[in-house]
Amino acid sequence: MYKIFINDKPFVISSSDVADAELTACARVQYAPQKLLEYIKQTELLSSKGTVLLCDDEELAFKDMYTHFVPVEAAGGLVFNTANELLMIKRMGKWDLPKGKIDPGESREQAALREVEEECGIKGLKLMTQLPTTYHTYKMHNYRFLKITYWFKMKTEFKGQLTPQVEEQITEVKWVTRAEAVSKELDTYFSIHSLLKSTIDN
Repeated sequence: MYKIFINDKPFVISSSDVADAELTACARVQYAPQKLLEYIKQTELLSSKGTVLLCDDEELAFKDMYTHFVPVEAAGGLVFNTANELLMIKRMGKWDLPKGKIDPGESREQAALREVEEECGIKGLKLMTQLPTTYHTYKMHNYRFLKITYWFKMKTEFKGQLTPQVEEQITEVKWVTRAEAVSKELDTYFSIHSLLKSTIDN
């Protein structure tokens, strides 16, 4: 199954229907290559609640969808301290996780460590495991972009002051408890909430 977020709404590619309560309101459509762009445009509408695309071959449907976007690769981290709290950033009014584009010649792991350090002013990060990849789209200059973000679990014993990278429009960096991170009261993106639920709750 693939879950892509279009305007913060889920676009799920699956070979069977999904019994997820958060996807109940999504439109159900059948995969057809000639209709895929139409389904994307429908999901972009403000009135859309999301889309579940039912298909026989998830990989084929995802590859077909991929052709309608310019891919952008990024990497980031879910960082835990010795108190088992999670590091989060506030960017443009929303709570988020530190991440950024992968530079030429960088590995995904190198990019994830660099971005977390730059955006949060933190040191002493230790890579643990790779987490599920997330996908979200955005439009710019009449192009559709698909941002593919590779996530890594990290640990640190850092006790210093956290410093937001203001030039990246980050206004706050703080540690939150696991319960706070998955709370519905936390003002974050659906894609980030979905990632946190799938990793922290398990």
